[in-house]
Amino acid sequence: MKKFTKLAMVAAITAATSFGAAAAPVTEFFFSQSAGLVNPTTDADVTTFFNSGSGLTFGGTSAALPNPLYPTGTATTMSWNGAGANSLNPGNLSSSLAVNTYTSNTSTEVSGNGDTSWNEGEVWRITNLHHHNEALLLGPNANIALLSTLWVADIVANLRIFSDSVGGTLVHDELGSANRISFNETYNAGGSCPNGSPHNTTCDDIYTDLTPSAFAPTTFWYNGVLYELTFGLEAGAGAIIMDNPLRVFTAENTPGDSDVYVTMAWRAVPEPGSLALAGLGLTALAALRRRKSLTA
Repeated sequence: MKKFTKLAMVAAITAATSFGAAAAPVTEFFFSQSAGLVNPTTDADVTTFFNSGSGLTFGGTSAALPNPLYPTGTATTMSWNGAGANSLNPGNLSSSLAVNTYTSNTSTEVSGNGDTSWNEGEVWRITNLHHHNEALLLGPNANIALLSTLWVADIVANLRIFSDSVGGTLVHDELGSANRISFNETYNAGGSCPNGSPHNTTCDDIYTDLTPSAFAPTTFWYNGVLYELTFGLEAGAGAIIMDNPLRVFTAENTPGDSDVYVTMAWRAVPEPGSLALAGLGLTALAALRRRKSLTA
């Protein structure tokens, strides 16, 4: 009976230490992010809009991005215009927001070992929001209050994860993921800034994320291993990020540009069964050691 107990313990230890050897986690993934803006004036959603009563006018969007790589009806750029030229904007140029996206062949590594491979735990950029600001003249009968939320629009993305190369073997996709944002244009006439102005301009423009759940981690299985994707925001030049609610302050320079980036990382998630089996092995080791001590 003693011999049988020892053999069982050895078997448990062996199983715990060798579990998962046939399905080892990968060391590198590849990704493709394809995202764009949806025109808030034509999407038939009453909760998205452009406040034309503000004295500014909607300048439209750029050409539709190709589907199915990008979500249907998305565009790279959305712009808004003033009523005419002014001393700070003699060419009456538009303000705009552009959404640019990357693959793991073109992305910038935020943190990692610099070997150009998207390895476990490394944070890489997947999306860039680029805001170009101009001094815009308000039209007659402008309602300044409507500048406080000039527009609300959706950014929709198709994320794809590959095992071998960008556009190669698809192992996971998240298609049509929407993130709704609002944009506050400020009336630059001096005085206090009701929403704050961390750039100390008069006053900073503000993006507010209305879909914080869009940054929640997601998971997928590949070759019997569970992987987790995590997302975040990185402030680029001219942008300051604040939480509760998630807001991006952009400097009110005339003209001025600011950038904010969505980032992504991945990791292999230990399976509960593997952890439990490893615990069983440790328990068996401890039991063997106790038995040895008692018989010494």
